[in-house]
Amino acid sequence: MARLPVVKRDQVPEQFREAFDEVTAASGGVITSGPGSITINSPEMARRRGHLTSYLRYETTFPKRIQELAIITTARAMDCPYVWNAHAPAARRAGVSDALIDALRERRPLPSMSADEAAVVNYATEFFQTHKVSQKTFQAALDQFGAQHLTELTALMGNYAQTAFFLNAFEVQLPEQRTEPVLPV
Repeated sequence: MARLPVVKRDQVPEQFREAFDEVTAASGGVITSGPGSITINSPEMARRRGHLTSYLRYETTFPKRIQELAIITTARAMDCPYVWNAHAPAARRAGVSDALIDALRERRPLPSMSADEAAVVNYATEFFQTHKVSQKTFQAALDQFGAQHLTELTALMGNYAQTAFFLNAFEVQLPEQRTEPVLPV
Protein backbone atom coordinates (compact mmCIF):
# COMPACT_ATOMS: atom_id res chain seq x y z
CA MET A 1 0.00 0.00 0.00
CA ALA A 2 1.32 3.44 -0.92
CA ARG A 3 1.11 6.43 1.37
CA LEU A 4 -2.09 7.58 -0.34
CA PRO A 5 -5.26 5.58 -0.82
CA VAL A 6 -6.56 4.60 -4.25
CA VAL A 7 -8.36 7.52 -5.89
CA LYS A 8 -11.94 6.95 -7.00
CA ARG A 9 -13.83 9.08 -9.50
CA ASP A 10 -16.21 10.55 -6.92
CA GLN A 11 -13.23 11.93 -5.00
CA VAL A 12 -12.06 13.98 -7.97
CA PRO A 13 -13.33 17.57 -8.37
CA GLU A 14 -15.80 17.87 -11.25
CA GLN A 15 -13.48 19.95 -13.45
CA PHE A 16 -10.90 17.13 -13.44
CA ARG A 17 -13.21 14.16 -14.02
CA GLU A 18 -12.76 14.19 -17.79
CA ALA A 19 -8.99 13.89 -17.33
CA PHE A 20 -9.53 11.22 -14.67
CA ASP A 21 -11.78 9.24 -17.00
CA GLU A 22 -9.27 9.46 -19.84
CA VAL A 23 -6.33 8.37 -17.72
CA THR A 24 -8.19 5.51 -16.02
CA ALA A 25 -10.14 4.24 -19.06
CA ALA A 26 -7.73 1.39 -19.83
CA SER A 27 -7.77 0.17 -16.22
CA GLY A 28 -11.52 0.20 -15.71
CA GLY A 29 -11.83 3.52 -13.90
CA VAL A 30 -9.31 3.03 -11.13
CA ILE A 31 -5.52 2.69 -10.88
CA THR A 32 -4.36 0.60 -7.95
CA SER A 33 -0.61 0.27 -8.46
CA GLY A 34 2.46 1.75 -10.05
CA PRO A 35 3.24 5.39 -10.70
CA GLY A 36 -0.24 5.96 -12.13
CA SER A 37 -1.74 5.23 -8.72
CA ILE A 38 0.08 8.32 -7.46
CA THR A 39 -0.09 10.68 -10.42
CA ILE A 40 -3.87 10.20 -10.75
CA ASN A 41 -4.18 12.33 -7.62
CA SER A 42 -3.67 15.18 -10.10
CA PRO A 43 -5.67 13.93 -13.09
CA GLU A 44 -4.78 16.74 -15.50
CA MET A 45 -1.08 16.43 -14.67
CA ALA A 46 -1.34 12.66 -15.10
CA ARG A 47 -2.95 13.12 -18.51
CA ARG A 48 -0.28 15.54 -19.70
CA ARG A 49 2.55 13.47 -18.26
CA GLY A 50 1.11 10.40 -19.93
CA HIS A 51 1.53 11.87 -23.40
CA LEU A 52 5.27 12.42 -22.92
CA THR A 53 5.76 9.03 -21.28
CA SER A 54 3.92 7.34 -24.11
CA TYR A 55 6.06 9.07 -26.73
CA LEU A 56 9.31 8.24 -24.96
CA ARG A 57 8.37 4.60 -24.36
CA TYR A 58 6.53 3.63 -27.54
CA GLU A 59 7.09 6.15 -30.33
CA THR A 60 10.77 7.03 -30.40
CA THR A 61 13.02 5.26 -32.85
CA PHE A 62 16.10 4.51 -30.78
CA PRO A 63 16.73 0.83 -30.03
CA LYS A 64 14.69 -0.82 -27.26
CA ARG A 65 17.94 -2.20 -25.78
CA ILE A 66 19.27 1.33 -25.28
CA GLN A 67 15.93 2.58 -23.99
CA GLU A 68 15.70 -0.14 -21.35
CA LEU A 69 19.36 0.29 -20.38
CA ALA A 70 18.74 4.02 -19.84
CA ILE A 71 15.70 3.23 -17.69
CA ILE A 72 17.44 0.70 -15.45
CA THR A 73 20.52 2.90 -15.12
CA THR A 74 18.18 5.65 -13.92
CA ALA A 75 16.37 3.24 -11.60
CA ARG A 76 19.68 2.22 -10.06
CA ALA A 77 20.83 5.83 -9.68
CA MET A 78 17.51 6.72 -8.02
CA ASP A 79 17.48 3.55 -5.86
CA CYS A 80 14.01 2.75 -7.16
CA PRO A 81 13.10 -0.92 -6.72
CA TYR A 82 9.75 -0.50 -8.48
CA VAL A 83 11.19 0.83 -11.75
CA TRP A 84 14.04 -1.67 -11.54
CA ASN A 85 11.64 -4.57 -11.11
CA ALA A 86 9.48 -3.38 -14.00
CA HIS A 87 12.35 -2.82 -16.44
CA ALA A 88 15.24 -5.19 -15.69
CA PRO A 89 13.34 -8.12 -17.29
CA ALA A 90 12.55 -5.93 -20.31
CA ALA A 91 16.22 -4.96 -20.57
CA ARG A 92 17.19 -8.63 -20.59
CA ARG A 93 14.61 -9.39 -23.30
CA ALA A 94 15.84 -6.43 -25.35
CA GLY A 95 19.39 -7.77 -25.35
CA VAL A 96 21.17 -6.09 -22.42
CA SER A 97 23.50 -8.73 -21.00
CA ASP A 98 22.78 -10.41 -17.69
CA ALA A 99 26.31 -9.47 -16.61
CA LEU A 100 25.68 -5.76 -17.18
CA ILE A 101 22.25 -5.78 -15.53
CA ASP A 102 23.51 -7.71 -12.51
CA ALA A 103 26.58 -5.45 -12.15
CA LEU A 104 24.40 -2.34 -12.27
CA ARG A 105 22.02 -3.80 -9.68
CA GLU A 106 24.83 -4.78 -7.30
CA ARG A 107 26.98 -1.70 -8.03
CA ARG A 108 29.84 -3.92 -9.03
CA PRO A 109 32.46 -3.06 -11.67
CA LEU A 110 30.79 -3.12 -15.05
CA PRO A 111 31.67 -5.70 -17.70
CA SER A 112 32.83 -4.66 -21.13
CA MET A 113 30.04 -2.99 -23.06
CA SER A 114 29.36 -1.96 -26.61
CA ALA A 115 30.09 1.70 -27.40
CA ASP A 116 26.40 2.64 -27.36
CA GLU A 117 25.84 0.92 -24.00
CA ALA A 118 28.91 2.62 -22.51
CA ALA A 119 27.70 5.99 -23.80
CA VAL A 120 24.32 5.55 -22.06
CA VAL A 121 25.72 4.26 -18.78
CA ASN A 122 28.50 6.88 -18.60
CA TYR A 123 26.14 9.74 -19.52
CA ALA A 124 23.52 8.75 -16.96
CA THR A 125 25.94 7.84 -14.21
CA GLU A 126 27.94 11.03 -14.57
CA PHE A 127 24.80 13.17 -14.51
CA PHE A 128 23.22 11.43 -11.53
CA GLN A 129 26.47 11.56 -9.54
CA THR A 130 27.59 15.10 -10.38
CA HIS A 131 24.41 16.71 -11.78
CA LYS A 132 26.44 17.65 -14.85
CA VAL A 133 27.86 15.94 -17.92
CA SER A 134 31.43 16.63 -18.98
CA GLN A 135 32.16 17.61 -22.57
CA LYS A 136 33.94 14.28 -23.17
CA THR A 137 31.00 12.20 -21.92
CA PHE A 138 28.50 14.39 -23.74
CA GLN A 139 30.42 14.16 -27.00
CA ALA A 140 30.68 10.36 -26.75
CA ALA A 141 26.90 10.13 -26.30
CA LEU A 142 26.26 12.64 -29.07
CA ASP A 143 28.55 10.71 -31.43
CA GLN A 144 26.66 7.50 -30.66
CA PHE A 145 23.11 8.78 -30.86
CA GLY A 146 22.94 12.13 -32.64
CA ALA A 147 21.15 15.20 -31.33
CA GLN A 148 17.56 13.92 -31.59
CA HIS A 149 18.13 10.59 -29.88
CA LEU A 150 20.39 12.08 -27.20
CA THR A 151 17.70 14.66 -26.46
CA GLU A 152 15.09 11.91 -26.23
CA LEU A 153 17.33 9.70 -24.07
CA THR A 154 17.92 12.63 -21.74
CA ALA A 155 14.15 13.22 -21.53
CA LEU A 156 13.59 9.48 -20.94
CA MET A 157 16.05 9.44 -18.04
CA GLY A 158 14.52 12.62 -16.60
CA ASN A 159 11.04 11.14 -16.95
CA TYR A 160 12.10 7.99 -15.11
CA ALA A 161 13.87 10.02 -12.44
CA GLN A 162 10.53 11.77 -11.91
CA THR A 163 8.75 8.41 -11.85
CA ALA A 164 11.24 7.14 -9.28
CA PHE A 165 10.64 10.24 -7.18
CA PHE A 166 6.89 9.53 -7.15
CA LEU A 167 7.34 5.83 -6.40
CA ASN A 168 9.95 6.30 -3.67
CA ALA A 169 8.37 9.33 -2.00
CA PHE A 170 4.90 7.76 -1.88
CA GLU A 171 6.34 4.32 -0.97
CA VAL A 172 4.62 2.38 -3.72
CA GLN A 173 5.17 -1.29 -2.95
CA LEU A 174 6.60 -3.82 -5.36
CA PRO A 175 4.12 -6.23 -6.88
CA GLU A 176 4.00 -9.68 -5.33
CA GLN A 177 4.95 -11.36 -8.60
CA ARG A 178 8.43 -10.45 -9.80
CA THR A 179 11.23 -12.21 -11.57
CA GLU A 180 14.16 -10.04 -10.49
CA PRO A 181 15.98 -9.98 -7.17
CA VAL A 182 14.92 -6.95 -5.16
CA LEU A 183 17.13 -3.96 -5.83
CA PRO A 184 19.41 -3.45 -2.83
CA VAL A 185 18.96 0.08 -1.51
